[in-house]
Amino acid sequence: MVEPAGHALSPRALMVPGRPGAALLGCELPPRVLRVRLFLDAGISLGADERSEIRHVLYGWLVAPSGAELELPGEPGLSWRDAVVTDASDWDSLFEDGSCELAFTCFDPVAYGEGRSSAAGTLTVGGTWATWPVVTLTALAGPSVRVADGLGRYVLVEREFAAGDEVLLDFRREAVTVEGEDASADVAVESTFFSLVPGEHTLTFTGCSAHTVAWTERWL
Repeated sequence: MVEPAGHALSPRALMVPGRPGAALLGCELPPRVLRVRLFLDAGISLGADERSEIRHVLYGWLVAPSGAELELPGEPGLSWRDAVVTDASDWDSLFEDGSCELAFTCFDPVAYGEGRSSAAGTLTVGGTWATWPVVTLTALAGPSVRVADGLGRYVLVEREFAAGDEVLLDFRREAVTVEGEDASADVAVESTFFSLVPGEHTLTFTGCSAHTVAWTERWL
């Protein structure tokens, strides 16, 4: 596999009259291109028809118009999502030892690592990029449940809960369900579905008897 030594950002800037250069407004992380050398190694001698069949089956595997998850042998434990083949070289040989180079464009450029979960109030997030938690609560009988972090951000769900109701909060999708039914309309307007940067976090939970926080490590 051949990959860039780093992520090149796409800056957004504004020209300011009377000053050199421009004012940096921010940056975007563009899709990531990973180049992979693919070897056609059947391990046995094949006829022309058999080699052709293998190549065409391979072509079918590599066409994923809706994107696919990409795992590479040189990156154990990591995968990229929304990956599409956007370039391919010619085969250097149509025999058993042929190879070619494929370019996978990963439109989600940050790799996914191990899935983690914790039932504690303090948790440590690994990786090198922020991740979105999924929180499962077992509600107490009462008017609300709340999840907050140490920065003052919180998600508050207000409705009449029965003891034992399962409340699922998906922070990436900004979605809430209670007993499997959509409850997004019960989220207080001042709520913020926050992400978790790598490091230690202390979360507080109110209105519930138990909780679990699940997340997936993200890696640049």
